Amino acid sequence: MDTRLPLNVGLMDDDFFALKWNADLLTRDLRTSVCFETETPAELLWELQHGSKVEMVLLDVEYSSEYPDLSDLIKRIQNSPAKPLVVCLSQYGSLKALSTAIQCGARGFLLKREIRMEIVSALVMAMQVHFLITPGVRSLLQAADRKYPIWEVSQINAWAPHPSLTPHLRQVFTLRVLYGMSAPSTANKIHLAPGTVEKYMQHAYQKLSTPWADDTSLAGLNLEDLSPEVEAFHRFILPPISDLG
Repeated sequence: MDTRLPLNVGLMDDDFFALKWNADLLTRDLRTSVCFETETPAELLWELQHGSKVEMVLLDVEYSSEYPDLSDLIKRIQNSPAKPLVVCLSQYGSLKALSTAIQCGARGFLLKREIRMEIVSALVMAMQVHFLITPGVRSLLQAADRKYPIWEVSQINAWAPHPSLTPHLRQVFTLRVLYGMSAPSTANKIHLAPGTVEKYMQHAYQKLSTPWADDTSLAGLNLEDLSPEVEAFHRFILPPISDLG
């Protein structure tokens, strides 16, 4: 992959918690840099018209109807000074929104419930392909294709945790790495000894180093330069290997 990292991204989502979740993942990931977080199309367009150097916009397609329709919004994003690419996020998987995204030249249409942790990998992949989807979009795409054919579609698998991580390992890893809790705080929360927490973390690092996920989107990162925690974070959020696309 020849994508230059970090990828500069702008976000718009009127679901505050979804916005903050994605912003946190993108901020912590070494592959992306968050230029702005907005909750409305008006705020998004203001940022784009006032010099924000974004390369890609992650756009929630289910926003209040008082704003411009999706077709107009995508075109205005694409015609802004930075001319960023657009990747659409959807909670419900509307055929109309998908068709609009295709017609307007968006680079992807992703279901929130499927993309979860792997949002950065999806954005990096979307820079390299014509149109990126999550598995649940494929059936919609078959209906949309009759009017808006796509010649090359790539799929990113729905995110799932590494199968070698037991529930206890996954719980400790999530608290320590994703939520940034200290070993004593983690131990107190789940009633373990701090030493056991650290032992679990070492096991998690070891499990995550075994091949399972699709690490092609990590190209450009020198994993050997990263701390064990940062490397494990990047491996934990990768998508499963896909046979499609």
